[in-house]
Amino acid sequence: MRPERTLPGQGCSTFATAWPPCPEGRSSPRYSHAPMQHDGWGDSMTMLAALGQAEARRSGARGPAMLEAILQVSPLAIHLMDVDGTVRLWNPAAERLFGWSREDVLGHRAPWATDARWEKFRRHQEQATQGMEPPCLELELHRRDGTPLHVELWAAPMPPATTGPAQCLGMLVDVTERRRGEAHRRLLSEASEVLGSSLEQDATLEHLVRLAVPACADSCRVFLEDAPGEVRCVASAGLDAREPLNAGTPLVPDEAAVSRIIASGEPALHDAEPPSWLGVPLAWPGRKGAALVFSRTGRTFDARDVALARELARRASLALDHVRQYHEACQAIRAREELLAIASHELKSPLSALQLQVQNLRTALERSPDAVPRERLHRGLDLMGRQAKRQAKLIDALLDVSRIHAGRLELNPEPVDLGALVREVAERLEPELAGAGTRLTLTLPLEAHGYWDRLRLDQVLTNLVSNAMKYGRGNPVQVTLSSTQAHVRLDVRDAGIGIAPEHLHRLFHRFERAVSGRDYSGVGLGLWIVREVVEAMGGHVTVSSELGVGSTFTVVLPRARG
Repeated sequence: MRPERTLPGQGCSTFATAWPPCPEGRSSPRYSHAPMQHDGWGDSMTMLAALGQAEARRSGARGPAMLEAILQVSPLAIHLMDVDGTVRLWNPAAERLFGWSREDVLGHRAPWATDARWEKFRRHQEQATQGMEPPCLELELHRRDGTPLHVELWAAPMPPATTGPAQCLGMLVDVTERRRGEAHRRLLSEASEVLGSSLEQDATLEHLVRLAVPACADSCRVFLEDAPGEVRCVASAGLDAREPLNAGTPLVPDEAAVSRIIASGEPALHDAEPPSWLGVPLAWPGRKGAALVFSRTGRTFDARDVALARELARRASLALDHVRQYHEACQAIRAREELLAIASHELKSPLSALQLQVQNLRTALERSPDAVPRERLHRGLDLMGRQAKRQAKLIDALLDVSRIHAGRLELNPEPVDLGALVREVAERLEPELAGAGTRLTLTLPLEAHGYWDRLRLDQVLTNLVSNAMKYGRGNPVQVTLSSTQAHVRLDVRDAGIGIAPEHLHRLFHRFERAVSGRDYSGVGLGLWIVREVVEAMGGHVTVSSELGVGSTFTVVLPRARG
């Protein structure tokens, strides 16, 4: 007879340590022809069965002891069950995998499958005991603490005992992390496709939060920081998605926690117990103060969740950067079209005036060359000179735009007395100031030397004083120069129309103007060029203004060469 033994806690059921000889033409055990495609676990079970059969043929009691040792040290969860699911053997690896001890399960129905999952498992058991050679079966079970568990089950029938029900030996391989990794890869692949499908920031953020729910969280939110410590939710999906911050909702971190994530640039994890949340920084060029927050009521977040969240945030950042680049390109195209329209108009106006003046003078000279008064001739020539100067100024500005945009704005620093340069610019602008009825007052120190590009600094002074004269409504303009050991400061103050607060932030942008083009000529390049030149010399320019009172433009330059 074949040796048999009763395992502790097994009751009256017996466990045969050996398999019967296989029918001719079949391998041992009978399921060994099933596809072995998953990490060789089917081969391991075949080896276990073959070893048990070989040892059983030998004399003595070494076979049962050998098999018992294999069961104890096996890294695979191994169980023996009756066909109705009653557990008869439960090795240490199974205890570690599921969380139930041998005393908890022996003699009871397997506790890790319920409802439809149990029916699927039971059918597999029946097929295995009937020798139908089923392939490896993947099941979704659960651990003792309720967390989900994905396993591959390899099963084989046990040889019939003298008494007792049919039994099936099973080996279970934990593939939870493998399946989780596959799910993460699918999510990231979908994220790359979906996030890249929109060219609007709001739509991209909505796609982002909807991707995360329920694939990796119960809820997901995107927060933007408007000011340090002040955050707002701009996109949300899932459970409690519309709850405000600090509302006592356990799924949502408070404003301080979100602000810390944004400030530190590092993930934050609240995983003491469910519900838990995970936050990662979300940044792209043009917007650094943002965070992506995931919340979950079931399983707490772990290191793999953090890695997934960071990668999802990285891909979202790339998509949002593409959105930014697209809008910048559209804005550049619009700016180019606007530039062409403005430049065409601004170039045409002086040309038309110039042509008209030339035509009038020519007609007068043709009728009576000696009868044209000298004063009229001088006025005509002065007008033509001003129009030619206006054209030259516009052309120079357009050339500067091209140089700055291409990064070819060259500076030639040299020792400069800024006080002397201010006086020189004031003298050159005297005719225009007199024509506008504007009195210019200079307050200059005895010494204001530095190392700057003289021609570019002349351009800055000319633009600022000309602007003060244009928008000053004939009121006095003050130019004040002051200095410290390290810096020189220039203030150009007018008492003109002033600038509304909502226009101040864009005043130094290209093609931006704070007044109507119908009332004041210009293309909106002068102050932008001023800022670019001053910053290229290591300084900065600011403006303060009150509507209806006037404006003050301040330039601060370092004395030393940059």
